[in-house]
Amino acid sequence: MPERVRFTSWPRLRGPLLICGLVLAAVTAAACTESLDGGAACPSLCPSKAESFRDTIVDAVVLDSSLVGYPVLGLSPFMLIANRPDTVVTSAILRFDALPTVFSANKGTTVDSITAVDSVYLRFPLDSTGRRGSTPVTLEVYDVDTTASDSVTAVVRTLFRADRRIGSLTFTPSAIGDSIRIPFSKTVMAAKIAAKGRLRLGVRLRGGSGQLRAVAFVAGSPAPTVVFDPSTDTTYAPQQIVPSTIVPNSTADVELAYSVYMISDLASPPPGANTLLVGGLPAYRSYLRFNVPSRITDSSTIVRAEVLLTQVASTFGDAADSVGLFALVPTTTDLVPDLRRVLDLAAAGSFAGVDSTVLRPSSAGVRTVNVLALARTWRTLPTNVPRAIAFKMGLEGALAAELRFYSSKAPVALRPRLRITYLPRSEFVLP
Repeated sequence: MPERVRFTSWPRLRGPLLICGLVLAAVTAAACTESLDGGAACPSLCPSKAESFRDTIVDAVVLDSSLVGYPVLGLSPFMLIANRPDTVVTSAILRFDALPTVFSANKGTTVDSITAVDSVYLRFPLDSTGRRGSTPVTLEVYDVDTTASDSVTAVVRTLFRADRRIGSLTFTPSAIGDSIRIPFSKTVMAAKIAAKGRLRLGVRLRGGSGQLRAVAFVAGSPAPTVVFDPSTDTTYAPQQIVPSTIVPNSTADVELAYSVYMISDLASPPPGANTLLVGGLPAYRSYLRFNVPSRITDSSTIVRAEVLLTQVASTFGDAADSVGLFALVPTTTDLVPDLRRVLDLAAAGSFAGVDSTVLRPSSAGVRTVNVLALARTWRTLPTNVPRAIAFKMGLEGALAAELRFYSSKAPVALRPRLRITYLPRSEFVLP
């Protein structure tokens, strides 16, 4: 668009000549306000070279990558407990390292020691919005406490064996409500309390193909609980314990992460050499960095900007269900080379005007993500802030589904690209 003409210096004018000059200036300024029509509206006063909108597809991706291991332990409100031997098998680990040894009878002032327990069960809140199966399954509870390094997944897997099973419940997932109670051994619970020890439980599905999406955290606090009667006298109020753990030489956020977490025994295959992956189990995020010509970002008005992604059909998990693709906007400078750190510090795409997109994993073809609001900010960013975007899946780490797209290493026609419609700034010319 033509820029407003400004007069910064004037010759000395006197009397009628001064008035004439001021009038001419006012008329000229009014005639030369910004207009998409350029010089065609006032060719003699503010001549310019008329420009028209241009539409282009730019092969602008200079770096793309998929990173695995999301969400970070302790940061996901949900976790998936699944037994689908052809697709995904996961288990939940719950640590109760602070067991009570005394109780106040019916919340009174008298404090008694816990010498016997009764009616022991694990209560799991569930996400009631997801689709559930109608085939009966069995939830089993295991004692997974060990003196070995149980922060190592391979060690924990070995503890899911028959001699360590301490409870179970058979049910039909579609028939239960927003929580489930799994009874387990009161003998084991009493022994742990008597020894002033800790209780570490593993939970997995058996006896049929199925899955449950459990609530892991609410407002940053662990959601599952162990409930028991602190005496065989049923008139006493039940005790309730929330997960907590102690991890030597660690921070509070690490201890929170290991109080409730999920392990995967069978997960989605990693992305191929020419593929980007979003979602899956364990979940992936994908990052794309652009190099857009400055004549577009700095010297034009962008009216449309879309990331074009060519989707590859997936057969993993719930491939026929619709899932949400959410954008992240990296905010770090190029002084942060670690892409995982870049994604950890990225802002939600909604803050930059990038809405989520609903896709079906089993579909294929070109998908568009509207990034107009983001693209318009690129010319205002410092040069050391990469122009980039990243993607994650909704219900990340708790959904047996994935989205696959061709990467910049794929054939040219399949690579991620940018489609931009823009209006170059008008160039002034001499009349």
